[in-house]
Amino acid sequence: MTSVSLSNFQTIATNTASSQKLTVEGGDIYPRLASTSVKGRFVSWLALQGNLDSQKAADQGAFRTALQDKYGATLGTQAYEKACNACGFTAGQNHSLTSRQIITGVHYADEKLNSDPLAALISEHEVSAAKYAASSSNGTGLDEDTAAFVAKVDAKAAIPENHDIASVLPENLLTGNFSVPDNEIRQAAVDTLDVITQFISEKYTPEIAETVEGRIVEAGLFDELLAEQVDPSNSVELRETISIFIDAIWEEAQRVHIETLL
Repeated sequence: MTSVSLSNFQTIATNTASSQKLTVEGGDIYPRLASTSVKGRFVSWLALQGNLDSQKAADQGAFRTALQDKYGATLGTQAYEKACNACGFTAGQNHSLTSRQIITGVHYADEKLNSDPLAALISEHEVSAAKYAASSSNGTGLDEDTAAFVAKVDAKAAIPENHDIASVLPENLLTGNFSVPDNEIRQAAVDTLDVITQFISEKYTPEIAETVEGRIVEAGLFDELLAEQVDPSNSVELRETISIFIDAIWEEAQRVHIETLL
């Protein structure tokens, strides 16, 4: 199937009702009209249904590809999944492409780009890297600015591995009964932050680790997560809370790192 640009999807979506079903044909996208015939010939309901199912899958694939071409594989996939969910489906279900789905997916991706520097950089890198791969395969080259950007991100934006709770906390904190004194809970958070920021210092820089630690403490993130526990004295819930805390620290580290690249 010929690739259809996202702008083509957007144009028809903004000029039709949100419930309008759409279909891709001959490299463009059109409203899908209800019909009981194919090319003027009457077909059985089962045969027609089979044709429609195949076409729905092709339409969905074309839209997903258009999102990924525009926003990169990561954000494009996220936007496609969000658009499917908004229409009452999961990304793996076969369903008709509608104007609402297109508008929802594009809106989500644009909002993410404007509000999340990390998502924006990843998007730009993935799109640029895809162009680079395409230009390499057909013997052409990227413009100087794009090539420099790809090289810069590839060299500096390595994502550190995540660490689950068992790999960063002493065994006594994993097996201990946190339901007794409150200071043990606080100490668990302090120990967690200390261990993770040490990893951050090694994977990124000490300056980034210091910035992350300051932001996490200033935001009172652990207290906020702890307040969401159903049972503050439940040690299992506490370990889950600390695991979420670890993920949040790493995410902040990635954001601070991205700020040094922007």
